[in-house]
Amino acid sequence: MQWTVEFRHHLRSSRRLVFENIMDLEHVPVVHRRWFRGIRIREQRPDYVAYRMTSHFFGLRQEVLARGGPVDSDRYWYEFHMPLASARVEGRLEGSDGSLAQTEHITFTFPLLLAPVFWLLKPLLLAQKRDILECDTKLLEREYALDQSGFQRRERTGPRIVVYGGNGFFGRLVVEELLRHTDADILVASRTAKHVNFGSDQLRVKFAESDLADYGSVLRTIDGASIAILCGGPFQRMPQSLLRACIEKRISYIDIADDRAFVDAAHSLAPDAEKAGIAAFIGCSVVPGLTSQLTAFSQSQVGDIQAVEIAISPGTKHPRGPGSFECLLATAGEQFGDASARGWSNPCHVDFPEPMGKRKVYRVVDIADYFVQPHYFGTRSVDFRIGSELWFLNAMFSWIAVLRNKLRMPTRFLVAPSRLVVALAALFGTSQGGVWIRVEGVSNGESREIEWCVWARERGEIIPAIPAAIAAEMLLAGKIAKKGIVPPDWIDREHLVAELAARGVNVATRGNSGDPWRPVSATGRVRD
Repeated sequence: MQWTVEFRHHLRSSRRLVFENIMDLEHVPVVHRRWFRGIRIREQRPDYVAYRMTSHFFGLRQEVLARGGPVDSDRYWYEFHMPLASARVEGRLEGSDGSLAQTEHITFTFPLLLAPVFWLLKPLLLAQKRDILECDTKLLEREYALDQSGFQRRERTGPRIVVYGGNGFFGRLVVEELLRHTDADILVASRTAKHVNFGSDQLRVKFAESDLADYGSVLRTIDGASIAILCGGPFQRMPQSLLRACIEKRISYIDIADDRAFVDAAHSLAPDAEKAGIAAFIGCSVVPGLTSQLTAFSQSQVGDIQAVEIAISPGTKHPRGPGSFECLLATAGEQFGDASARGWSNPCHVDFPEPMGKRKVYRVVDIADYFVQPHYFGTRSVDFRIGSELWFLNAMFSWIAVLRNKLRMPTRFLVAPSRLVVALAALFGTSQGGVWIRVEGVSNGESREIEWCVWARERGEIIPAIPAAIAAEMLLAGKIAKKGIVPPDWIDREHLVAELAARGVNVATRGNSGDPWRPVSATGRVRD
């Protein structure tokens, strides 16, 4: 069933400003905040715009798909699609600029059964439209007056960074780091583009709906960006569409991937990235990012690298998102290659600096370091482990490993209950967290080793977000000359330690497990 209503009024503005108003999305959640919030762009071209937003209609909250564009120099259209109804606006401008007559015909379409409801809502719908027209009219007439006075608007022309998964747990931390340490505008992209509040920096952040499985959508979303960063997860089933799109568009690329197969596949595109003249940072997080950098720092001391042992122990005060859980659970009970050990088995203890202290960690298989370490350093043996600060969480994942091994239980059935347990455990946890690495090698026939630890006494969850933010900051500053896949030595030790220290993250080293930890200062020097 349809119902059509006409609105006609006089407007002291210009056609150019009216059409800019129709195609401009930024003013909607500001000028019409009473009615609409949470704009998420789907597509934006000079002749067409589509976006989702959250409507607040006299207390009724619903998701709305809006789209529209110009027809010719005097006509335009836009429409709203809601769960139970839609509204299409056909607009026309008549007269000369400065004295326009604006006419809009609005057609509401809804099921016949809802006719009584819409009849009752008619006064409210008309009141909403009058309020929107009044606010738009005030804005357009004010803009026209400024325009006629010779006022020149200065559009922000700074860099733009697209962050896929920027509304997830780690993605949000990456965005916060970018807002704090760069002057770039941020476009958060994801399948649903869930709106996230970034506080005082909110005006620098926009949201867009884009599915990595839709290559065309990815190309449109990153068009004009300086850098694209992939923070979505889990990476076990993530396509290489963003990296391929960055190569096609010649845009620098960063990801925080920790999955071996994903990182391996990304490195296969190294010749294409180099030919396109872009820098591509693969696995720019704790693993394999920080761990490979610490390995690079160790080469001069241990010589020919034979073995690398890695352990991470995150805090539990701030539970991770579903992608992180699925990634972790996917390894529980799984066997990697010809290894006899299965995921979340063979526990041992690792001595972190205080206040973290001794932590129990379990073997986790098929992490990206199994590819990166041999690829860059010729490492012969890699062992990766993870463990919680709480014993009962370690026990839970050990039981899950047994269940998955015996019953072949799919991961998707385990994510929700595991997240619930970890959420409850957060009441007893801390935000301390860190990564430990031991590098063993042979120099002049002599066995040598060195240990490193990067940790935080609080807010340890930010550590995985820091390398990607540093890489983006250096790219924007023109400090990365390498084209193609960027190797682990893209940052020197002094610079990395200083960046970590500025964020409250500590670095320490020692010769072996029997020695005391020695802090590394922001100048890169090891203190006794």
